[in-house]
Amino acid sequence: MKLYEFVVIFGYFMLILAQMPHINLVSLVMCLSYSACATAASIYIGKSSNGPEKYYSLIGDTTNRLFGIFNAIPIVANTYGCGIVPEIQATLAPPVEGKMLKGLCVCYVVVALSFFSVAISGYWAFGYQAAGLIFSNFVDYYSKPLAPKWLIYLPNICTIAQLLANGVC
Repeated sequence: MKLYEFVVIFGYFMLILAQMPHINLVSLVMCLSYSACATAASIYIGKSSNGPEKYYSLIGDTTNRLFGIFNAIPIVANTYGCGIVPEIQATLAPPVEGKMLKGLCVCYVVVALSFFSVAISGYWAFGYQAAGLIFSNFVDYYSKPLAPKWLIYLPNICTIAQLLANGVC
């Protein structure tokens, strides 16, 4: 596929998504679907006999682990904790305080549920050898899927749809 063909196809989908009245809701549903599929695939692989060996011991010395924690906190906060959208929406109509607090609380509850469900199930299924991208763990060294193919394809489709929805916002 050539670049201009991809741009035309991508632009067409963006045009369709721009007509939807609740595009943030679509983005939220895609995020929750992605997390649910990743968690389900991790649990499936963790329970199957095809899964990799798991090692749960922590590697590295105390200083490296501490700096790893301090490195992870801003990554999680910036990637998953964007409370700007509810804050902007809450300022459009008075009273601001109650709506903004509710919106931010919902935002961070969804973030915590989606992020920690994937993180905990991924660590349980793959141990400390889990790759940074959870979907990299769902295939073995010979590119054989460890989970059903639909459970690998569906969250990738959700990710693309969410990226399209975020591009419209």
